[in-house]
Amino acid sequence: MVFTTPTMLARLAKHTNQFFGNPQVGPDRFWKRRGVRMMTAHFYGRSRNCSRLAMRYNLKDLERSFRQRLVIKEDARDLWDCRVEGVGNTLNYNTWHMRESLARTGIALDRHMLSNLAISEPRTFRAVTAISATKTSQGLEEGGLGLHNMGSGPGIDIVGKL
Repeated sequence: MVFTTPTMLARLAKHTNQFFGNPQVGPDRFWKRRGVRMMTAHFYGRSRNCSRLAMRYNLKDLERSFRQRLVIKEDARDLWDCRVEGVGNTLNYNTWHMRESLARTGIALDRHMLSNLAISEPRTFRAVTAISATKTSQGLEEGGLGLHNMGSGPGIDIVGKL
């Protein structure tokens, strides 16, 4: 049943022109539902059209997308580590302490940059691995890690102290 009396038609949008009618005081009562409908417009069926179902499905979809973002970041980190470890093993170096030894020499490279170097610039990565292997095998008093079982590295002679 639809009421078409002037009192039922009196509800106007919030910031209306004074010439056409009085503005509505307070926020729009249906804004929450409209917002949920905008976020669920890409769903199919009742989960898009019914407000309660749309709210439930929207909340579940937001939780799912949050978890998916974490999984994507973890997968990218694992991929970068696998790339660096694979190239490091071919150069006779265990890359477990690579970023720590590079940080001690003052070279600030993250996982992503190391994996890009390992894939696209093999000679640069070979030099970085040699520096890292040297710093890893140095003693603690020299500022190294003091680990001699991590591999000798690619065999590039490093002149001077790191």
